[in-house]
Amino acid sequence: MDQRYSPVQDLRRHHRRLVLRSLRDDGPQPRADLARRLALSATTMTKVVGQLLEEGLVTEDAVEGAGQRVGRPSTGIRIRADARYVIGVQVGAGAVQLGLCDLRARVVRSASFAFDAEAPERVVARIAEAASELAADVPADRLLGIGVAAPGPVDPEHRRNVLSVNLGWRDVAFADLLEAALDVPTVVDHNVRSMALAECRYGETAGADPLLYVYVRTGVGAGLVIGGHPFRPGAYGVTELGHLRVLEKGRPCPCGATGCLETVVSEPYLIEQLGRRSANPLAEIPDGLLDDLVDHLTTGLASAVNLLNPELILLGGIFAPAPESVFDRVRAALRAKAFPVLRDAVRVERPTLGGEAAGVVGGAAVALDCYLYER
Repeated sequence: MDQRYSPVQDLRRHHRRLVLRSLRDDGPQPRADLARRLALSATTMTKVVGQLLEEGLVTEDAVEGAGQRVGRPSTGIRIRADARYVIGVQVGAGAVQLGLCDLRARVVRSASFAFDAEAPERVVARIAEAASELAADVPADRLLGIGVAAPGPVDPEHRRNVLSVNLGWRDVAFADLLEAALDVPTVVDHNVRSMALAECRYGETAGADPLLYVYVRTGVGAGLVIGGHPFRPGAYGVTELGHLRVLEKGRPCPCGATGCLETVVSEPYLIEQLGRRSANPLAEIPDGLLDDLVDHLTTGLASAVNLLNPELILLGGIFAPAPESVFDRVRAALRAKAFPVLRDAVRVERPTLGGEAAGVVGGAAVALDCYLYER
């Protein structure tokens, strides 16, 4: 239902968001410091903090450092991470992972299941069952919502997965189906963009901006955060790094084109080359194959660097457990291909959050933005 607010209510909501975001990003703070940081009056701060205390979203306790006087402890405001929860959902090729997450997107408990050639509606029904079990002991008023990290572009309203090339799905109405099953608000976003958002909000990325997250698994996905906001270009927010053409006469891709990056840089390709599945394929492939893979990957990354100028590239998926020597090869090859003034401006590192469940934390980050910090 469309809620409308008066100018006064809108201003109060704006101040509430400012305070919550500052506590999330800058940590616990004395009221006076928080007011100065946000340019809010003492009266306004008292009202906002009073409301948040009443709702149980924040607490007041001793804060070390800023604002303390000799002999007098300083009382600060901090977010109560366990005051509310969201459920993050990562939908991959043949597997779903879920996590009940607190207000800092930390996974409290998790669940997962595999699926094979099931109709998407049946997969969503299984997600609803698993989510219900995860949140069984969470009071309804403490579960803010569900965030789905979907494998492909989503509609502008963030309710449908428009296309999943590797699953062969189209127009999967995740939000409608989950809300009907669970009566819990649901938001949907591209899986790797969700991971990028989580790293920006909750990761150890030292404020890198722009931040490009590249996730290599069944395909090659990419997500970009600029100025603290997810980059969602065009109608569907597509940043399809995996479908850049890197070979003139390459393999056919499920997208319908040939020579796409993900046809020669992906887990299925490495399984084919190794003749078996491996928990850490990049630690086992022959040097010649690794050289080719790095060459193809950095051709795609160089295009992204030259166009988008990211300060930090995070390589996840099968790259997360790879030896540091693999990252060194990627850095060297990328440096040789990037535009000269950008070569020393971009870093290539591992993700800092989530591990194999990076999309779970990503889904949680999207839900927290939607239902608390940006609401």
